[in-house]
Amino acid sequence: MLGSERRVVITGLGLVTPLGDRPDTVWAALAEGRGSIHRLEAFRVAGLPNDVAAEVRDFDLKSYALPRLSKKLVKSRKYMARDIQLAVAAAQRAVADAGLADGGVDPTRIGIDLGAGLISSELDELAPAITRAFEASGSFDFQVWGRESIGMIEPIWLLKYLPNMLACHISILIDCQGPSNTITEADASANLAIAEAARIIGRGRADVMITGGADSKIHPLSLVRMGLLANMSHWRGDPSRACRPFDRQRDGWVPGEGAGILILEEREHALARGARIYGEILGAGSGCDAMPAGGLDPEGVGTEVAIAAALEDAGLQPAAIGHVNAHGSATRVSDLAEARALHRIFGARGVPVTALKGYMGNLVSGCGSVELIGSLMGVNRGLIPSILNCDEPDPEIDADLVLSSPRATDNPTFVKTNLTPLGQAAVLVVRGYPEGTGSGGGT
Repeated sequence: MLGSERRVVITGLGLVTPLGDRPDTVWAALAEGRGSIHRLEAFRVAGLPNDVAAEVRDFDLKSYALPRLSKKLVKSRKYMARDIQLAVAAAQRAVADAGLADGGVDPTRIGIDLGAGLISSELDELAPAITRAFEASGSFDFQVWGRESIGMIEPIWLLKYLPNMLACHISILIDCQGPSNTITEADASANLAIAEAARIIGRGRADVMITGGADSKIHPLSLVRMGLLANMSHWRGDPSRACRPFDRQRDGWVPGEGAGILILEEREHALARGARIYGEILGAGSGCDAMPAGGLDPEGVGTEVAIAAALEDAGLQPAAIGHVNAHGSATRVSDLAEARALHRIFGARGVPVTALKGYMGNLVSGCGSVELIGSLMGVNRGLIPSILNCDEPDPEIDADLVLSSPRATDNPTFVKTNLTPLGQAAVLVVRGYPEGTGSGGGT
């Protein structure tokens, strides 16, 4: 990052997504225009706006275990909610991909910084206790709750659902003794975590950081909450076409689940051990719409602030950017706000714009890192992934949208934007190291 002599590169990628759990597999789906949104299979919930979602099917944490960690993983799995398991699985893949499966880094010089969300409790773990508090009078009795109900809840219950437990379990398994943090900022979480992890390395506090994010909204309570926010899609056609970023017919977001974990490393440290380098974090920025009444500013001022800050941090002008991987939530207000911010920064159709939620829904706290990996895999092949389901672009969105199929590019530098329904925005500037440039990745 600008102002730091310590450059921060990406040396490991780990994914668990509805599209697949290998970077090459996920890229193949993006290249083929093959999405993963279907009718919800995990459970049925009546009365919600829709029953479509992007699920990680046939997931088994044991199949992701590194050999040296398999026994630990079996013992600790019962303390992990699904969000945690997704993160732990992706982290092990990323560590192995970085060539660190057997260690090799001073534990005091490796840290962790993750994005995480609100984890929903399994209903059957609380239902008996809640029912007991209602039995005596037909209304909730707080004295019964304190005297009897709390004792019916497993002592370890809370440990399964704290958002910081994603980082806790990974740091214990991998033996990360360096800086550790968890950021819970909804859709902006992963980008903010990656930015903080890069700055920790830049400041010399660590040589390696495990970062990214994970989330699962495939849960009855999560769907109820999203329904109350009135942001969910009401699409009644083919489920695979429900999430439509920047399309005229978009009507809301589709829930998903998944994890994207990156291994960040100080460049000279990575080169010294002969690590493969996928790309480099050049800059980061954040902003907030700060609307007095709450919610998104329809003009996208917070997103504009975040993009400008990220470019300044990277020491780059807008013309240096090869494409933008946009948040593209497929809600009417958010897509327009984001497009207006991009227009003011880059000019009318000044940069190609893609968005990947049409393939796998909104992974919320995991969306930033998973989508970043999608663009990184693309530019390292000389391609920008295209938007899925944007069949009729909204005429109010004046942007150079990448449609139909991946677009060729010779510029591996891209901007990754993510923003929350309340207007917090987090942006990264990333440069890929295309195949053939070598592990040094240029100057």
